[in-house]
Formats: sequence, structure tokens, C-alpha cells
Amino acid sequence: MALSSEIKEDILVQNKLSNYLVLLPVIVLTLITGFRAYDVGTDTGNYYFLLWVQKPELNFSSEFLFQLIALLLQNFDLDYTYFLSLVSIIFFYFIYKALKNYSSLYQANLLMALFAFMSFFFFSNMSINVIRQGVSLAILLYVFTLLLKKDNKIKIIIYSIVAVAFHLTSIIPILLVALSYYLSTKSDKLIYFLVLLYFSVILLAFLNIGFLNIAPSLSQLLGSDGRSSYLNGETYDYVVGFKHQFVVFNTFFLLIALYTRKNFTEIELKKQYNVILIYYVIASWLLFLAFQLPFSDRWGLFSWVVIPFLIIPLFYSPYLKAKIRIHYILMLILIYVGFKFYAS
Repeated sequence: MALSSEIKEDILVQNKLSNYLVLLPVIVLTLITGFRAYDVGTDTGNYYFLLWVQKPELNFSSEFLFQLIALLLQNFDLDYTYFLSLVSIIFFYFIYKALKNYSSLYQANLLMALFAFMSFFFFSNMSINVIRQGVSLAILLYVFTLLLKKDNKIKIIIYSIVAVAFHLTSIIPILLVALSYYLSTKSDKLIYFLVLLYFSVILLAFLNIGFLNIAPSLSQLLGSDGRSSYLNGETYDYVVGFKHQFVVFNTFFLLIALYTRKNFTEIELKKQYNVILIYYVIASWLLFLAFQLPFSDRWGLFSWVVIPFLIIPLFYSPYLKAKIRIHYILMLILIYVGFKFYAS
């Protein structure tokens, strides 16, 4: 499809065709993920023990939707596979809806959008390793597209609450989205100031300055939440410290995003893209400041999850000046293969 779009220049045909072809990988991925074995994925076995071996306690004051879903399925005498399948359906449904909404904004290729998402290492992690946070972020991606489309505000609020009910940390990206939307209405040159701060935060992280330096304040904010234990200096056998691979990875896509932004021909779409870009920059700050903490990759998800949004307009959007885009497909293939080798 990429070669056809480049060589034959049948972009409109391919973009229309992608709306149907995308359903096949979505359905296949949903089935594969939903019917996986109980020992596939870090959280898969953990939640089997917490939700099926033990009886979950429903607490509506915090994250309760996983427990509620488990209890409802158990009430109908359904086993854990039904739970995994339902969670998989929810995850891929919102990923699909988010990509479809966002692709339609830029008239980009939906199948390429899904391909971009699948190419990154965090995609499988979201669906099988950190499934509660993964589902929550998938819903928030959908909320993000509703915001960009200026959809019904009540609808946006409801889905945001649902995301938080899956995983409390979703409050962080929700606040970042609100801040990004506000900052995008300011001077267009603000982007360059935020990018300058981006590199300043990298320097702070390199000097081992981060969240631990303001740990008392954060601990007070988190209260009795179990995640506050991450701020006590305990590493939980996780390698903490400056992670150059994450810095290079985030910076690489920041540069591509700045290039993409520069080539927009529509002012309104450029403003929408600014919201995504500002969010990505600020979320990257949080990742770099979290290098001192165990499981900083969980913080990384806040920024990584919008990387596909940054590059989707490159896939045959008519609102970009740039013409040659096949090398971005090759780039995604190399990233997928590279991280597979790195992980092994």
C-alpha cells in the first residue's frame, strides 16, 4: 500500500481502502490478545491471582472498573479467559476509534496509522503487560481525539472519568492534555521555548535531579496511595538512573514532529497538531524527571502513546508539503526489528 501510494500516487484510493483493510488486523489482534495463556504478560498472571484466586473487593473511592468487570463475569460463572477477552475488546476498540478519529482529521491512511502504533515496543506492553494502564490510556487517546474534534464536552468528561476509573494515574495525562490545549492557544513561538526547556530537563536528569528531589511534596500529594512508595528511594530491582535510550528515542520523534509541523499547509490543522506536540514535550519532561524512580517506563507511556499521532499525518495527508514518505514506513519496520533485538 505504501509503495502504491508513492509510485502510482493513488493516495485517495489507498486511504479509502484502508478503512476496510484495517478491520482485519484489529480483529486478529483482539483475538490473539484476548485468548492468550495466563502466563503471557506480567499483569496477566497477577490479575488472575488478584481477581480470580482471591475475591476482589469493590472500592468505588478509587480504581474500581477492573474489579467490577471481574465480579460481573464471575457472577455469570465465566472464567478468566472471558475477562481477558473483554479487556482486549475494550482496549482495541478505543485504539481503533482513536486512530480513526485522528486519521480523519488529517485525511491520513488509517491502516498506516495502526501499523505505526503496532511498530512500537509499548504497543504489546499496553495490551498484555500493563493492561489496566493500557486500557486507560487507550480511552484517553480517544478522549484526546474528541477534544481535537471539538466534540460534546459531557462526552469528553464521561470518558475521562472512565479512564481514571481504570487507572488512577490517568489523572496525570488528563491534566497535561488540558494544559497543552490551553498553551496551544498562546503564541505560536511558545513551542520553541518548550523545546528549549525539554533539553534543559534532559540536563537535569543527566545530573540526577528529578522527582526524588521533590519527593516529600509528591508523597504528600499521593497520600496513602501505594505508588508513593516509589518515592522512598527503593528500586525494587529496577535499574534506575539516566536512560540515554529513552532520551534518544523521544528526541528523535520530537525532531520528526517539528519537521511535520513545519510542513503543514492548513493553519487550523497546525493548531490541532500543536496540542499533540505540546503534550508530547511536557510528558517527556515527566519521563526524564522520573529516571530516578523504579518503573520509569510507566511514566514513559504518557509520552510514547502519542508518538503515532505525531507521525500519522506523514502517511499521505494532503495537508503536508512533503511528498516522499516511504522511508517513514521503513523507519517503523527498523524500529520494530531493532527493539525486538534489543529486548532479546
